[in-house]
Amino acid sequence: MATAGSSWTAAIAQGFPAKPIRIVCPYPPGATTDAISRLMATALQTTSGATVLVDNRGGAGGNIGTEAVARGDADGYTLLLGALGPLSANEALYPRLGFNPGRDFKPLALAAVVPLIMVAHPSFPAATLAEAVKLLRANPGKYAYASAGNGTPQHLAGELFKQVTATDFVHVPYRGSGPALNDAMGGQVQLLFEASPAVLQHIKSGRLKALAVTTRERIAGLPGVPTLKESGIDADIGGWYGFLAPAATPADRVAWLSEQMRRALADPLVQTRLADLGSQKVDSSPQAFARLIDAERARWGQLIRERGIRLD
Repeated sequence: MATAGSSWTAAIAQGFPAKPIRIVCPYPPGATTDAISRLMATALQTTSGATVLVDNRGGAGGNIGTEAVARGDADGYTLLLGALGPLSANEALYPRLGFNPGRDFKPLALAAVVPLIMVAHPSFPAATLAEAVKLLRANPGKYAYASAGNGTPQHLAGELFKQVTATDFVHVPYRGSGPALNDAMGGQVQLLFEASPAVLQHIKSGRLKALAVTTRERIAGLPGVPTLKESGIDADIGGWYGFLAPAATPADRVAWLSEQMRRALADPLVQTRLADLGSQKVDSSPQAFARLIDAERARWGQLIRERGIRLD
């Protein structure tokens, strides 16, 4: 039986890669997805010597770029930056998805898991998560939370929180994280679930107050903010990002790409930069990433059906 090492050595012997490798980021420039894509492109060039480019193909909640990779050439030269939306939630939100998250891709490496922070406007009359839950239960429908849009991870986080805490507050969807964040800071809505890099500076400046970290570990930038689990709420919500190849990509090239990803992610400078983006340490192996995708598809699909979440 060939080992992983002998498999990716075979790829090199066959002259792979002989041209630039392209990472398709299914979101616009400037987002966390774009930053992670470009960080890994640079790191892969260092570890492998290959030329690695980033191709932003945003639209339809990440579906356009994701479908382009699923339907593209399975030769190892086109990779996907995969995320929670297109790989776990969108199949329950879009009636005709142009790809199958469990069938059309080979996971290469999980790169990052970024917590969301539950934040409130300073005028919100609760200083802790326990106080917030008590207040929301006592006043169903009185308060509201903003999100980047229907079906986004921020929206799903709010609905999961409502489900596990038996609370009722209104969802207000926006066209993107920026407008949602602006209205949360302006007090037009009281609550927001948002990725840590987007809200950290506003928490420190006092324009928002942090109630909880949504993953099971606290984050270095907010050491005094408890997790949901520490506050007695059994939930773990994080935006995750990893790299995949089309399912029919030759095994030796998949092995070579996975090994280069592993080496890049082991670089202390890459780890520092991912931490700066809010990421927590993860098991980056293809096997762990595949398990995560399967679990997240089941979890978010069930939530979307139970809560009747729709895009319109």
